Amino acid sequence: MPRRDLFIVLFAFALSVLVRVPQLNRPLSAHHELCTALVLIVLDNWYSDGFVAHHGGPAISFSGPADLYPPGFTDAPGMRDGIAYYFSHPPLAYDLPYLLFLATGIAPNALGLELFNLFFHLTTALCLYLIVKELLTIEAASRAPVFAAVLYLFMPAPLWFHSNAYMSDMFVQNLWALNLVVTVRVLKRGAFGSWRSLLAFGVTLFLTVYTSWPGVFVAMTVTALAVWRWFKSRDAAYAKLVLVTWTAVSLALGLTAWRYLQVVDADALWAYYTGRFAVRGSAGMVDGPWPHVRQLLVNYRTGYLPVILVALALGIGFRKRILKLSGLGLFALLTGLPVLLDHAFLLQYADHDFAALKGGILLCGLAAIALANLHGRWSSAVLVTTCVIGVLYFYRTNPLPGRDDGRYAQERDMGLEIAAEAQPDEAVFTLGFTPEPQVQWYAKRTLFRVDSLPQAQQLLRAQGTDVGVLFKQEGNVLVHERIAASD
Repeated sequence: MPRRDLFIVLFAFALSVLVRVPQLNRPLSAHHELCTALVLIVLDNWYSDGFVAHHGGPAISFSGPADLYPPGFTDAPGMRDGIAYYFSHPPLAYDLPYLLFLATGIAPNALGLELFNLFFHLTTALCLYLIVKELLTIEAASRAPVFAAVLYLFMPAPLWFHSNAYMSDMFVQNLWALNLVVTVRVLKRGAFGSWRSLLAFGVTLFLTVYTSWPGVFVAMTVTALAVWRWFKSRDAAYAKLVLVTWTAVSLALGLTAWRYLQVVDADALWAYYTGRFAVRGSAGMVDGPWPHVRQLLVNYRTGYLPVILVALALGIGFRKRILKLSGLGLFALLTGLPVLLDHAFLLQYADHDFAALKGGILLCGLAAIALANLHGRWSSAVLVTTCVIGVLYFYRTNPLPGRDDGRYAQERDMGLEIAAEAQPDEAVFTLGFTPEPQVQWYAKRTLFRVDSLPQAQQLLRAQGTDVGVLFKQEGNVLVHERIAASD
């Protein structure tokens, strides 16, 4: 990367951080910050109790005697010794920040996790630069690579999901981008005979799969491309690529299964995944696929509307010139097909707007390629305008503190009130409502949702706890009373 381009990307990243400063280290509340809270609970449990105490599993409830689920209170398959575990994704997105907090001796906290997330926004933007530059060999001096990186830094979805909201299915974007850099070099340069290149590909794919399921769709895409090229060329070297691909996938999924089987047995783990697929997958949709497709389109509009408009308008205008680029098809395939497969297999899950984050590499790349066809100041003017619109759209979805109608503080205030009222040896109940994970994070307590006083007392007796605190909502006020197991 030329120094000038590196300076531009670093300067743009600094501006993107400045844009987000008012949102950092404020109370966790809206727009999928429940994901951040869940990860913080996992990290806090590992940090406080020890990694081994939880068998390396992502524990999402607390381990004090009054925080344990008694036998029979829930039939959820992700339970062990009264603690709830979250197996929806492989564990690397928990492991890396945990190691950071452990190494620094700082207890897990929201700001630390947000800064960790921000750093990887920069790495992904740099990877996108390298991907576009590698594929546009003929256009080595093109401005498209730096345009792609800058656009990715200022679109609404990356601005939010690479900072405030953190979970495996968002963090996987970073490792996939790293894998893409290696993949395009291997495929573009035909480096199938180099085991060093194949090892780099395998390691980065392993890390991607070990983070979340999109890595499997990446493997499917690479395999399909390798088979197609073998069919055309009969070059047996493509078999090496397929072998390395599925070795990486098998190792990542095998290690994930091994770790989670330290927590629960195989039947429980299988029941967990079949249950999750039932509510996230593309089978058995009650109202059919179209409501989910419409929501997915809304998610892309919310996350990437500025670059979508640029890609469409300029892409149509310069279509003849763009279609002549030799690497365009490979770029679209490698960055688009895994996303398409992800949406096709997990369409109900795509109702969450972070599902559209994955399409950002393709959309920002295409918009940058189209934008690079404008001359001189026009391209810079359109770039800046697109980024400014992206920031404004970001603020529209995520209003600044003080303009959020109080929604940023409500979960924190509820959690801190619970923490102040309930003693460590008292179980905590919520009557008739289920608080968000942010409340549990601030309370540092397991919150048992019950629908009646007798149900709470039954749990107290099963748990062996004498006293509990029952919280209920009366309008916008949280009220509580102490209850005894013997009443």
